[in-house]
Amino acid sequence: MKRLLFPLFALTLTTMVSAKTLIDIDGQKVTLPDQSDRVFGSSPPMNYLLYTLNPDKMIGLNFKAKNSNNGADGEFLDKKFLSLPVIGSFHGGGQSINLETLMTYKPQLVLVWQDDMLVQTVAREIEKTKIPTFKIPFREITDMPRAFRLAGNAIGEEKRGEVLAKYSEKIIAEVKSGVSKEKPIRYYYAEGTDGLSSECDKSFHVEAMNFAGGENVHKCQQSGILGLEKITFETLLTYDPDVIIVQNSSVFFDLKNDPMWKNLRAVKTGRIHLVPVQPFNWIDRPPSFMRVIGIQWLATLFHPKTYKVDLTKRTKEFYDLFLHVKLSDDQTKKLLGAKQ
Repeated sequence: MKRLLFPLFALTLTTMVSAKTLIDIDGQKVTLPDQSDRVFGSSPPMNYLLYTLNPDKMIGLNFKAKNSNNGADGEFLDKKFLSLPVIGSFHGGGQSINLETLMTYKPQLVLVWQDDMLVQTVAREIEKTKIPTFKIPFREITDMPRAFRLAGNAIGEEKRGEVLAKYSEKIIAEVKSGVSKEKPIRYYYAEGTDGLSSECDKSFHVEAMNFAGGENVHKCQQSGILGLEKITFETLLTYDPDVIIVQNSSVFFDLKNDPMWKNLRAVKTGRIHLVPVQPFNWIDRPPSFMRVIGIQWLATLFHPKTYKVDLTKRTKEFYDLFLHVKLSDDQTKKLLGAKQ
């Protein structure tokens, strides 16, 4: 591998005509290319962050854009993005990354998710290539404005990053204020093919739901990188949540009509909702910038009497700003209809 990486590394350096020094989240000085036109995200959250900043600067993806958790419809996405090669991931659940393959795409910069459970492994692997890296915090909802600014500065999209940061700050503050005085609503996050896989209460996979005024009924310690903790239906019966958030559309319709699930309070009261996934998942898998609209959607489900916003207007506003898509009334209705 060393014989191959060395000439590729030399080729990468020739593209760094000028450089800039930034301070990373650890307070360390990091030298990055002054103009980064070929950037790779080491994890799915970083891929999608790059997309909203400038998709033309992306060299590839971690996994297929369209998958069980993300609609990735050409109706909402740039065609160039949809044709990007799948370079691979450090995180399993898809095509594993090969460093030699990554180098053939001549990346000038790699954005690394600082909150990734594998961040040290990822950093060590990328360090072998000598490609400049920059760590971005993105676990907590309140990290998102900072992430837009840091990533924007890193890839030469400072103005775009600032616009997205200011908008997300406004929404985050509004949602936080809107649910702060309410008793958290008890929710269950139904994943897997039977709805009996879920996430622990402090997992980053449920960060959006917790922020929007929810309390996860499943208290546990995450047992693996991917989450998806298995429970029994008997356990779910004892939880008897007020609201159920379902990740998969085929599972959603099965659960609504399942005689056993109809014994649950949330199903009886019609408070079982399907996560919107166009063009990317609104809350999770991966947790991305889509959470800016996701927390608004969730807050209206959890606390409809106190968090009152025009979600149709907000959805159009979000898609225009973050995705450069002007939604029609029918498109917006279809997107929000996922909760029915």
